[in-house]
Amino acid sequence: MPRILQRASRTVERLVGAEVRDGEWHLVGLFFANLFLLLAAYYILKVIREPLILLEGGAVERSYARGLQAVLLLMLVPAYGLLANRFEPAKLVKWIMGVFVLCVGGFVVLGQLGVHVGFAFFVWLGIFSTVAIAQFWSLATDVMTEAEGKRLFPMVAAGGTLGGIFGAQIAARLIDGHPHQLMLVAASILVSCALLTHITYGAAAAHRVRVPDGPPKERDRRGGFSLVLQDRYLLLIALSVLLLNFVNTTGDFVLAQLVNAKAHTLPIAERQHYIAAFYGDFQTFISVLTSVVQILVVARAFKLIGIGSSLLFLPVFALAGYATSALLPLLGLVATVKVVENSTDYSLQNTVQQALFLPTSRDAKYKAKAAIDTLFVRLGDLGSTAVVFVGALLGFSVAHYALLNVIMSAAWVIVALRLRKTTLISKLEVPRAGRAANEVVARRA
Repeated sequence: MPRILQRASRTVERLVGAEVRDGEWHLVGLFFANLFLLLAAYYILKVIREPLILLEGGAVERSYARGLQAVLLLMLVPAYGLLANRFEPAKLVKWIMGVFVLCVGGFVVLGQLGVHVGFAFFVWLGIFSTVAIAQFWSLATDVMTEAEGKRLFPMVAAGGTLGGIFGAQIAARLIDGHPHQLMLVAASILVSCALLTHITYGAAAAHRVRVPDGPPKERDRRGGFSLVLQDRYLLLIALSVLLLNFVNTTGDFVLAQLVNAKAHTLPIAERQHYIAAFYGDFQTFISVLTSVVQILVVARAFKLIGIGSSLLFLPVFALAGYATSALLPLLGLVATVKVVENSTDYSLQNTVQQALFLPTSRDAKYKAKAAIDTLFVRLGDLGSTAVVFVGALLGFSVAHYALLNVIMSAAWVIVALRLRKTTLISKLEVPRAGRAANEVVARRA
C-alpha cells in the first residue's frame, strides 16, 4: 500500500476506533465501498418515495404499503431458503442485486408512460432495502471470523453512513427535477454496486482460503423460519427486530401525519416541494448524526460496554422519546425524536445486530438472517399497519399512537435484556483482563 494511502487509512482507523490489520485493508475497502454505494442509492430512492406515496394516497395508504411488504416477504423468504439450499448462498447476493437494478429501470419506464407507481414503488423499495442490505451483511458475517467481525464491522458500517449522506444530499439538490430522473441516478449507482459486489465476492473467496474458519460444516437443510423458531437465541433476535420495526414504523406514521397536515395548510402547488424538501433535510440530518455515531461511538462502545449492553440504548431512548411525544405531539419534537431514533438504528443498533450473527452457523447467517432481516422486519411493519387501520376507525390522535409506542418500547427493553443474557452474546464479549492476551493469540493465528 502506498505510504500516503497507508497514512490516510490509519487516520480513518484511529478516528473510527477500529483495528484493521495488515492484509485486511483490501477486503475492508471493498465492503466499505459496496455499502457506501448501496446506501447512497437507497437514500435517493427513499426521498423519492415520500412525495409519490403521500400525494397519491396519504399517510394511511403509506402504512398499508408497509403491511403489503410483509405479506409478500412471507412468500419470498421460503423461496430464498430453497435457492440458498440449491446454490452457493453468497452467489445469490450478485444475482438478486442484478434483479433489483432491472426493477428500478422498470419503474422509470412506467413513470415515463404516465403510470402512477407511488404505491408499488413504496412496496418494492421496502423489499429492496431489507433484502439487499441483509444479503450484504450475510456475506460479511460469512467471510469474516468472529474476531475479525468485532474489529472490522464498525469500519465497514461507516461506509453505509457516509453513503447515506451522499445519497440524501444528491436527492436534496436534484429534488426539483422529475422523480424519474433521480431514479435513473440511483439505478446507475446500483449498477456500480452490482459490479463491485461481483469483485467483493471474488475477494471474499480468496480471504476464506487465506483465513480459514475451521473445517467445512454440514449444511442445515431447514428453512429460515425453522431455524429461527427452533433456536432461542435467533428467536430473541427476531423478536427484538420485530419490536424495533413496529416502534419505528409507527413513529414514521406519526411523523408523516404531522408533515402531511402541515403540507395541506399550504397552496396545492407548494405541497409536493414542501414534503420532498422536508424529507430531504430530514434524511440529511439522520445521515449526518448516523455518521457521527458510527465513526466516533460504535467501535468505542463495543470496547467499553460490550455488544450486549449496546443493545439497550435504542429501546431505552425510544421509551423516553415517545413518552415525551405523547405529551407534546409537535412536528418539531417528533422529528427530533425520529432523527435520533433512526440515526441510532442505522449506526449503533445496526452494527450490533449484524455482530449478533458472528457466532452462528453459516446457514443461520444466510437463511435465518434473511428471514429475520426481511420477514420479521416487515411483520413489525404489518403490526403497525394493523394498529393504523384500527386507529383510523377509532379516530386515534397522534398522541394515541405515541403512547402505544411507549408500551411496545417497554416490551422491547425486556427482550433486549433477555438477549443480553444469552450464551452466544457472551462469546462476543471479551473480558478486559483477557483482551490483550486474546489479541496476541489472534495475531499469531
